[in-house]
Amino acid sequence: MPRNRILPALLLLCSPLALAQFTGPNPIPKPPPPPPRPVLIPNPEQTLASPYADPCEANAMKVDFDTCYADQFKLADQDLNRLYRTILLAFQSDIADAHKRKDESQLSYDSTALFDLKAAQDAWTKYRDLHCSAAGQQFQGGSILPIVISRCMILVTLHRNDEIRAAYQIGGRKLDQPDVSPAPTNEVPRP
Repeated sequence: MPRNRILPALLLLCSPLALAQFTGPNPIPKPPPPPPRPVLIPNPEQTLASPYADPCEANAMKVDFDTCYADQFKLADQDLNRLYRTILLAFQSDIADAHKRKDESQLSYDSTALFDLKAAQDAWTKYRDLHCSAAGQQFQGGSILPIVISRCMILVTLHRNDEIRAAYQIGGRKLDQPDVSPAPTNEVPRP
């Protein structure tokens, strides 16, 4: 290749490098580096897993998962129903007491609280069913679907039980006392 062609090509290649390193009186300022992003370091004391001890998983070799999780949900749901019934009875007792004392402000307060509790529980039940249905939808048609739905129902129900205890176990009210109310029966009372 002739020398007269190499020199112009070499100058064209080197000129952008020379301009980039120019530090004359008015250099183009470099943009400041972006601020450092905060680094989220997990708290070793904080656990993201549920405190729920999974008896089905602990006995994986001995149990049928479908049945085990269905049974675990029944237990969690029974606890929820007992807590809910205890709170309803407490509010109904407070309402009856307010009637006896003719305390209109307490009667209004307790009636509103009872109405709001029923509405909240109804909304929560709809949420639980939709949430767990959505969780199971990703496994539609698979054999694991009932396990995913039941496990979701267990965890959401246990969380609701904790919420109810935190919200209503106040002022000396005990929600975890043994259930002494009679179980409903389908028998017709005889005269």
